[in-house]
Amino acid sequence: MPSATGLTDLREQWIQKICAGIATSVGRHHPLLDPARIVSNPSDLDLLRALLILRIAVLDARGRSTAHITGLLAKHPVFADPKPDTDQLTSLVEHVRRHVERDGLVGSVLLFGLGLRAADPESTYALLLDHWSRRSSRAATAAQVARELARHWGVEARTGEALVPLSVISLDAYSDTIWSRLEAERDAHVRHAASVALIRKGNDAHRLWLAQFPADEARHLWKLGADVAYCTAAKEHLREVSRQLRKNHALRPVIARALKLVNEQLEMLGEAIGCLSDTERDMLRARTHQERFQDACIQTFLNHSLDFRQSYPGSSCVPDAEAVHGTFGPLPWWNIIVRTAAEAEAALAAFTEGVLPLGFERDPEHRNRLLLICRKPRTESPGMHAHFVFDLDNPGHACELLLIAKRAGVPIDLYAQAHNEYDEIESTHLGTVYAHIGPELASLITEAATNALARSLPDFRNRDYDEHEGIEPLEEALRCLSRAEVEHFSSGRRITVSSRHNLEGEIEVLSSDPPVTLSGFSRGTKRHQKTGSSRKTGNGTPLPPPRTTGFVYVQRNPAFPDMLKIGYTDLLAEDRAKNLSGTSVPFPFDVLFRAHTSRPKDVEQAVHRLLTAQRVNASKEFFRVSLDTAIEAIRRCQREVTGINSWEPIPALHRLPANDRVVLPLRAGQLFVLTAYPHLLSSSAEVLDIWMAHADGDLLEIHSTHDPGHVAGISDNDPGAYEDPVPFLDRDGTVRNGMLHGRERLVAGDRLIWFSDEEGPTDARGVVFEANASCQVTYRTSAPRRGPLGIPLLLNDPDRDLPDAMGALVKDVLALRPPRTWAPRNPQEEDGWAVAATDPQPPEHWLPQLERRRNDVRRDRP
Repeated sequence: MPSATGLTDLREQWIQKICAGIATSVGRHHPLLDPARIVSNPSDLDLLRALLILRIAVLDARGRSTAHITGLLAKHPVFADPKPDTDQLTSLVEHVRRHVERDGLVGSVLLFGLGLRAADPESTYALLLDHWSRRSSRAATAAQVARELARHWGVEARTGEALVPLSVISLDAYSDTIWSRLEAERDAHVRHAASVALIRKGNDAHRLWLAQFPADEARHLWKLGADVAYCTAAKEHLREVSRQLRKNHALRPVIARALKLVNEQLEMLGEAIGCLSDTERDMLRARTHQERFQDACIQTFLNHSLDFRQSYPGSSCVPDAEAVHGTFGPLPWWNIIVRTAAEAEAALAAFTEGVLPLGFERDPEHRNRLLLICRKPRTESPGMHAHFVFDLDNPGHACELLLIAKRAGVPIDLYAQAHNEYDEIESTHLGTVYAHIGPELASLITEAATNALARSLPDFRNRDYDEHEGIEPLEEALRCLSRAEVEHFSSGRRITVSSRHNLEGEIEVLSSDPPVTLSGFSRGTKRHQKTGSSRKTGNGTPLPPPRTTGFVYVQRNPAFPDMLKIGYTDLLAEDRAKNLSGTSVPFPFDVLFRAHTSRPKDVEQAVHRLLTAQRVNASKEFFRVSLDTAIEAIRRCQREVTGINSWEPIPALHRLPANDRVVLPLRAGQLFVLTAYPHLLSSSAEVLDIWMAHADGDLLEIHSTHDPGHVAGISDNDPGAYEDPVPFLDRDGTVRNGMLHGRERLVAGDRLIWFSDEEGPTDARGVVFEANASCQVTYRTSAPRRGPLGIPLLLNDPDRDLPDAMGALVKDVLALRPPRTWAPRNPQEEDGWAVAATDPQPPEHWLPQLERRRNDVRRDRP
């Protein structure tokens, strides 16, 4: 293992290889990047050359024009006298652009095993800027470095301030390994216990880390990651031994001391890793099976798309398509082609004013097609709406979607085509717009593409892959696709397009709507970080978010049938519709859909971000979108905002006091494990039951109440357990509340563990709820599944075993401290305990919105 200084030296050597690789592979063929033309110290020469190249690549990847880039470079003091003229700078930009097209700029460096991604020049740029900031801070103040970052390297002032001053003190101070810590330990029993844990479990974790870490040359990251793998595996082993020796008072102090040594080493590792750049920390992050599958698919796709040496069977131009998606080198890059004067006017307005973030729509006739939408609403100038068609059965399209989701946005070249006097088609480049991709859309298209590729590559989703080799069956499938080229002489870009099967995108000029202000849309397109939402108890245990439920609804007014209103309410959806149906509209609103959800306002805001491209006005909640797409957006955002990934995982406890209401959106295959203490003086809890969700979109509702008589459970054979406590979601009893396929109860002290392993069989995630009062649990489905005998599967009918990764998390929960409150699972009335199911409650007890209220308007926003 390296010495303390060795890790810092290894990091320096790695970054030097990156700089030298970029500077020599790209810069050696252009005179402006000759060492004599760069003002720098000899030690900084390759760093500055690499930064210049990456600066150009990043700006180009965002669709900035050559004139814009050369204008910025002309002001840069890095060039020696005589300063380069515009023609020389233009030549440099085009030189870098050709390298991006050929190998993704860092494609040649990637072959050296340095961990850089051809499709992500921004991360490499951020890494080298971090390194430049560290060096510059030795001779300049933090304010000076921040100003330099903003002035010449395109870093926002706030981001620049966050970069400096930086230090590698924690990396320098990092102890070699835990073995040196063990050598200093006086107790031989402690040394033996820790050594056994490290050797028995750490070696396996170490080998797995070696197989997964993609950068052979990043030795400092390799060693830090290996130590993390060693110590984490040893920690889990010692915790398991500690649980097994719960009653062995002689050995427990030995295990506790060994565990303390391992935890101290992990803390030191965390401090060392904390001083690294964001790019390095991301490389160290453990990736799930699903993420490795996605990375392997992208790498296979890039190897295919960047291999320009092979012939293009069936390649041709795409003259008839109006909206074409494809890749320029390793980057997603699209074209919009206009042919009429009205379309050209709308395209020029889009270039001048910008466009909204990308949106999505489903093809109603083909569920395997996904439409991505680019739109500029009508302002004082005409608006423009374009959709790009993706066929999820096409592996090239699916891989392109994965690549798009990894990017912050997509550049779209705008072209005007016309026939000249010789009846030849001429193209004029009007400009390039940059369409941002929000986190909600990125998540949606990632899931759609991953599922499509998993269907075409059965049994490959959960395998381990060599990132450099890719997936051979996918490579063969891509090779079988015919490819087309979209090339315009006016820009010099060659867009490679996968076979489209006559799927043509379209554009439409928007001129009928009243003008709106485009700038108003930016207020609702970013997800803001919540402040003050993380509450803690006196002992530091996180508390859950506010326990409220409400509705996200879809309404339509007959006065404008081509629009849908999507909003939220703390009332019933019908009550909200009545409030809206005042004198300002000629007809009352109709409720088309409602979703009962926790945190309805947050879900609504996520839906609005996802559907920004279809929003009619930035200050109104009306959208031109199909009902199916609106419903899909709501259900998806409900899962993103309140699903299992939104809760802090084990060992955090999410307590459920009386009157709490939680709605959990489920995925098929998710499991629940119910644990409880058999009696008040029990030394440990026991597993009582295992439940399972059987379809995507199912809901598990937990309503906490103060009286045990209110709750009933099917598994406990309680009377009335098969009756739906809330059969309808309106007062008239016309809107069914899904299908009740499970009703269970919790008592004080019970712990319900929610599990998901959709990221991979070894990547289980668990969230634990602790009941502080009696809880009514109901399970609802809109897509019932039937078992082998044709009987509908209920919540307590699991048809899969508990995986090992989930079993390990169950053991962690069983080892937690006893609950704060406790009540017997099956109380005896003669002992003075309240008995379950003796006092059933009406629907409005479980869903207070069903109560009739005098003044509902004040509880809704205007």
